[in-house]
Amino acid sequence: MASKLKYLVLIPVGFLIIYASSLLHHVTPPDAGEYYYTNWLRNNYTFLTAGLFLLAGLAAGYYFKLNPWGIGLCLVLLFPIASFYEMTVYRGSHNLIPFELIIHFLMALPAIAGAFLGKLLNKKRNERKL
Repeated sequence: MASKLKYLVLIPVGFLIIYASSLLHHVTPPDAGEYYYTNWLRNNYTFLTAGLFLLAGLAAGYYFKLNPWGIGLCLVLLFPIASFYEMTVYRGSHNLIPFELIIHFLMALPAIAGAFLGKLLNKKRNERKL
């Protein structure tokens, strides 16, 4: 039960990373309408955001010791949620959702790599203590 709660904590952390990145970059908001949320998220995913996802994955892998794949996917879960929301509200949009999910998975790779690295660092630290 505690590990599920840790995964749930990572979802708002991913949103906060995107929101902080949007405040730092001052990206102009997209036009209101059909693809507003996905465009806003996509425009705010920059190298800085990928680096922040890497650091968040590193910290989560080191301290939480969860599955790195789950950590990375929870941190970027906001992207598929926005796509599915827009797909249900606006009929006919996001008709290539499988390809979008592949792109969202690629966006999760920095967080997954950071989580693997954090878990490895924790393992090495515990081996040194023995």
